[in-house]
This record gives sequence, structure tokens and C-alpha cells, in this order.
Amino acid sequence: DLYLEGEQPGDEVVVLGGGLTGCECAINQVRLGRRAHIVEMRDGLAIDANIRHRPILLAEVERAGIDVNLNARGVRVERGGLVVADGEGEEHLVPGDTVICAIGQRSRSDAADALRDAAPFVRVVGDAVRPSNITTAVYEAYHAALDI
Repeated sequence: DLYLEGEQPGDEVVVLGGGLTGCECAINQVRLGRRAHIVEMRDGLAIDANIRHRPILLAEVERAGIDVNLNARGVRVERGGLVVADGEGEEHLVPGDTVICAIGQRSRSDAADALRDAAPFVRVVGDAVRPSNITTAVYEAYHAALDI
């Protein structure tokens, strides 16, 4: 909704999900003049980012002054922001007037499996194998093409 529909967040946003997409979203919100918070359930940001891209991205998150909440799981959205539970289960509010959902995806391997008998050679690549990024999808597609 944020990118496709042009939704306009408030002045302080909470980005739920600290993967590559969530980090880039938070950085963009700061560049647009908003305060940003990232809530990530893992113990690191942008774990799915390219090894060359990740250090630059993390430095940009720090430079932008983004509040980062690691090992935190979103529990519920309230008027004042997002309630999160930390590793010990303690809840606290991450303030914001807009919550942007940038959580992970699940593969639709069932759709790919339905096409397995559609041609003599079928190779599944990209998000149909597992949610990842364009680099992984191109790499897998390249190697699939080599096998034809």
C-alpha cells in the first residue's frame, strides 16, 4: 500500500520487519522527514541482504538515527504504536502513528508443484523455492538454463 497505492504515513513510523525490505523502507521514511523505528524478531538486521550490501545498509540505518528493536516480536497495534514482546516476554510500546508491515513471505511451492508435469524439463527458481531476493533468483535461473 505504501509504494503501490501511495499511502501517506504519519510523522513517526514503526516498520515491523528488519529484513532488507524493512530496513530500506525505514531509511526511505527518514529521508522523507519522518522518525522511524524497526522491530525485528531475529537478533540482527538485514540478514537476507547481500554480503556486500549489508554493511552499507546497516551503516545507513545507524546514520539515519533509526531506533532498532531486535529480538522483539510484534504483539498488537495500538493507537500509540506497536506493542512488542522482547526475548523475555516483557511487553513495551514502540511509539508511532503508522505501522508498516514488512514481514517475511512464504513460498507458494504448491503452485510450482502443479506445473511440474507441464514440460519435459521443469526447474523451480526464485521465490517459488523459498522467499529470497532477485540476486538469488537470477543465480538459480542461470543455473537452470545451463541444465537445459
